[in-house]
Amino acid sequence: MAYASTTLHLLISAPKDLTDDDRAVIERSVSRWNFNYGKQFQLTVLPVWWGEHASSEFGEHPQDVINRQLIDDADLALAIFWTRLGTGSERAVSGTAEEIERMAEAGKTVSVLHCTRAIPGSSDLEQQIALRDYLSSIQPKALVMSYANEADLVSRVDNLLSRQATQFMAKVSDSKTSNPDQELGVWPSIDFQERVDTDQKGRVRTRRSHYIVLTNKGSLPARNVSFTVDPDDGMILRGDDEDIEALAPESEIRFPLALSMGSPSKFNCKVKWTDPNGTTRENMATLRPI
Repeated sequence: MAYASTTLHLLISAPKDLTDDDRAVIERSVSRWNFNYGKQFQLTVLPVWWGEHASSEFGEHPQDVINRQLIDDADLALAIFWTRLGTGSERAVSGTAEEIERMAEAGKTVSVLHCTRAIPGSSDLEQQIALRDYLSSIQPKALVMSYANEADLVSRVDNLLSRQATQFMAKVSDSKTSNPDQELGVWPSIDFQERVDTDQKGRVRTRRSHYIVLTNKGSLPARNVSFTVDPDDGMILRGDDEDIEALAPESEIRFPLALSMGSPSKFNCKVKWTDPNGTTRENMATLRPI
């Protein structure tokens, strides 16, 4: 069935070592997200990258052409690094770095990923060092996430799109006259944190902790907040039986989520709360824990 939709352009920004396989994974993930959630959010995400969507022009620096044709019209960006920082431009240490800065300065969402697969022996050592120094330099103002395989990359893309869709809907709501009926209220989401440690054999392992996050996206306090998940097979929630008497506007509360082999790939999370008028309200969202 046809439905009205707003199209967002997702810029895929990366040096030339981005593999065709990874780019294909990103494009499939975007297509799958559009199919599963596009109607719900009334959004369609269109991935673009210079190798396929830029047009050849003479008379300008190549990066200036890419900026004008793709970067300035993009709504969000996914920047990916592996072994290279990339070729320097007139204004930045690399074209990808310039695209990141240009998008960020325009107030657009930029997600930076670092591939942690084994580096080929033929890779340029100077580029590896330059990339390491660049990623260290942006850490004070950017959360750089890693991925080691296809499943990790799919998860990163899903999180980026779902968060951007939620932010887009919040902006649409903010543009309307605020009243209790239009308040976004409390919404559930999935988040995770990663930490790197070493096992008894000296092997480096990445550990991931999952959380269900309840966020009050409205401008009014929410009281008597509770939530349920369905199905809950194979998942253990800690602290979900605690009373949440009040959740302030633009604040959140987290509940650790333990997963097992039998955990569902997605589940519905329903949140209930009482608004200042004493009315019981609820929101529901489909979440993916992996």
